[in-house]
Amino acid sequence: MKRKAFLKLNFGRLALTFLLLCLIIYTCYHAVGNSAGKLLTTPARTISDVQLIGGDAWLFRDETLLAVDADAAGLVNSVAVSGSKVAKQAALTEVWSVSKFENLEQKQAELDRLNRTVSVLEASMLPEGTPLSRADGYQKDAMDQLLQIRMAIRSGDWSRISQLEDGLLTDLNRYGILTGDEEEIKTALATAKAERDALLTGTKQTLVNEESSAYYYGLSEVDGYETLFTEAALEGLTAETFAALKTAKQVSGGEKFVVGKLCYGYSWRVAVEFSQDCLDLFLVGGVYRVTFPENDGLELDLTCERLMNNGSGGTVAVLRSDVTPASFRYLRMQKAEITVGSLAGIYVPEQSYVSLNGVEGVYVFEESAVRFRRIRVLYRGDGYLIANLTDTDPDHAIPYLGLNDLMITSGKNLYDGKVYP
Repeated sequence: MKRKAFLKLNFGRLALTFLLLCLIIYTCYHAVGNSAGKLLTTPARTISDVQLIGGDAWLFRDETLLAVDADAAGLVNSVAVSGSKVAKQAALTEVWSVSKFENLEQKQAELDRLNRTVSVLEASMLPEGTPLSRADGYQKDAMDQLLQIRMAIRSGDWSRISQLEDGLLTDLNRYGILTGDEEEIKTALATAKAERDALLTGTKQTLVNEESSAYYYGLSEVDGYETLFTEAALEGLTAETFAALKTAKQVSGGEKFVVGKLCYGYSWRVAVEFSQDCLDLFLVGGVYRVTFPENDGLELDLTCERLMNNGSGGTVAVLRSDVTPASFRYLRMQKAEITVGSLAGIYVPEQSYVSLNGVEGVYVFEESAVRFRRIRVLYRGDGYLIANLTDTDPDHAIPYLGLNDLMITSGKNLYDGKVYP
């Protein structure tokens, strides 16, 4: 009697507990089933992607060589900073010549080394009153420079190494000055200047900018192609003349001793050569974002002026820039990556893609069943596709994939209509 009374009194509570237990078992069953890898899904979401093409960019620019008579050859000591803008009548560089100069190349290398040392040490000197608390900041900056050097070496970007090394040494010297090594650095600076002055003997000839404001580039920036890759050569450029330019030998100064160069114009052009036919990707007059990986990944907007075939199934695009970035290295040839378009659509993992009776699509999980959804592929990338986002056709037997549909990325023996418990 007591048992019956107990059941009668607690029947509702026991029934509710039983139902909750069944619900927990049901939920755990499906959760464990899914975690066991029977069916893996991911929601359809939007993605924006850019279309890049890469090629070799050859520089065309009107440059004026700075030179002295060959019998006045000697050590070249820049006065202006290479790559900087100089005013009219500004001093550019000095040429120190003697009647007999032996081992000129070796002595020039020694002078360049001393000038670099002086530049780093002068940049290391701190203003009076710099607080000791700045030391940790300079130490951190030095570590950042070291990390960038390692990354540049790993990527093969050797053109950045010397600049990064100078920055590293400058930060370390500043740290040393604040922690007690100022006199040592001052002594090193005085010694480097004295060694440099000892090299600069003989007759000095100073070259100045006699025309208008321009950009100055030192002896190390002269590559011997200044008289070949000109804007005049670019105007009549054909596949044949371009091929000849790329294999041309450097032009020496002849009866002149070249010591640097000036560029009076702001505009410069690159002829970018692609191995594939890309004519339909460009529009003459269009502006394109160009990335230069060998210039610290600098991005510039260039205007397409001309398109032509390169004679071997590829394309050459002539692009113009009207700006002269101070940090840009005007290498005669460097890699370039051009953004020629962008796409927005639905991101589709490659493992979700299926072709069913010639119809491209994916399987989705909907209301405990597998369903096939059509897609229209806009782009095929590395491990993924981009499907059109706006496709709709309510009258068609097979609907298109929509946002937030659960695309199946893993499952066995899938077919349209397969039911999962």
